[in-house]
Order: sequence, then structure tokens, then C-alpha cells
Amino acid sequence: MKRSAFILSALIFAGAGSVAHAQSTPKTPTVEHRDSVSVADVQRAADELARTVQQVVKQVTEDPKLKVAALNLAKESVNAAQVIVAQQAVTLQSVLETLAKQVAAATETIQQSKPKTH
Repeated sequence: MKRSAFILSALIFAGAGSVAHAQSTPKTPTVEHRDSVSVADVQRAADELARTVQQVVKQVTEDPKLKVAALNLAKESVNAAQVIVAQQAVTLQSVLETLAKQVAAATETIQQSKPKTH
């Protein structure tokens, strides 16, 4: 299973590299090193990523071995996400309990510090 995941990852990186190389023509402006990136630069990068993903998806759907590898990778990713969500749920529950205790203590302190008027 790890071998198929490695093959799929290699395909994705190879596909991204070949698409990026094929698209690097002299008329394509290059992004200079600067503090900020323009919206147009982000749009170009997003468009290039979309084309790369489309090419990889096409390759995966056409090759049965890659399709199986992609499905296995997706299954393992879902399993990993489920474990992470379960772990985070325990952590969040603990944090919420602690916060509830702190809010209760603060509320009690505020109520005790108020002057009693009848």
C-alpha cells in the first residue's frame, strides 16, 4: 500500500513539474522576489495548479493501477483524518470543561463583589 501511495505521489510531483515546465514560455512573466504578491500572480498560480490537477486526475482515471493507488491513498487519508478528529475532540472537550470552570469561578467572584442592595 505504501508503494502505491509513493507511486501516486511521484506521479503528482512529476505531473506538476512537467506541466510547469511546459508552460514556462518566454512570454510568461516571472514573479520577482518582493514583499507582497499581486492578485494577478495568485490567480496565475491558481490557474496553473488547476491545470496540473486536471492533468493528474486524467492520468489517474486512465490507469487502473494509479486509480487503485489513489483510492488507497484517499482511504488512508480519511482514516488519518478520523484519528486526528477524535484526538482533537478529546482535547476540545477538556478545554471546554476548563473554560466552563473558569467562567463559573469568575461569575461567582463578580456576584460576591457586588454590593447587596435590598
